[in-house]
Amino acid sequence: MAQGKIKGICMIFFIVPFLFLSGCGRLEDSDTLKARKVLNYHQGKFDNEPVSGKLEGGVRVVEVKAYRFFFEPPKIVVNKGEKIRLVVSAEDVPHGFEIEGFEIPGYNIETVIMPGFPMTIDFIADEKGVWDIICTIYCGFGHSTMKGLFIVK
Repeated sequence: MAQGKIKGICMIFFIVPFLFLSGCGRLEDSDTLKARKVLNYHQGKFDNEPVSGKLEGGVRVVEVKAYRFFFEPPKIVVNKGEKIRLVVSAEDVPHGFEIEGFEIPGYNIETVIMPGFPMTIDFIADEKGVWDIICTIYCGFGHSTMKGLFIVK
C-alpha cells in the first residue's frame, strides 16, 4: 500500500511539471500562429507582380533611389534564392536604408548614404516573405512615413 502511494506521489511530481511546461509553450504557439497568419495573408498576394531590376550575370540588380520622403521604386520584388544587388542612392539629402527584419550579413543599417555616393548591398534572397523598407537616417519631418516594400516570392 505504501509503495502505491509513493508511486502516485512520484507520478504527480513528474506529470505536474510536464503539464505546466507544456502550457507555457502555448505562448510560443500563439506567436507562431500570428506569424503564420501574416504569412498566409501575403501568400500569393504578390505572385503576379513582375520582378524588379534586371538580371546581370546571375545577379538581380535593382537601383533604389531615396528621396525625401519615399523610395523609388516603392516596391522591390525578387525571387527566392536569387543573388540580389541593391544600388541605393540618396537623391537629395543623406539617407539610410534597412529592410526591416531581413538579415543582410555584413551590412550596417546605420550606414549613411550621401548624395552622389551610391551604396551597393549584395545578399541572397533566401526567405520568402514581405518586409518594410525604411530610412534609418533622419531626413526631415516626413522621415517616419518613408517606407517601401521588399517582396521575395
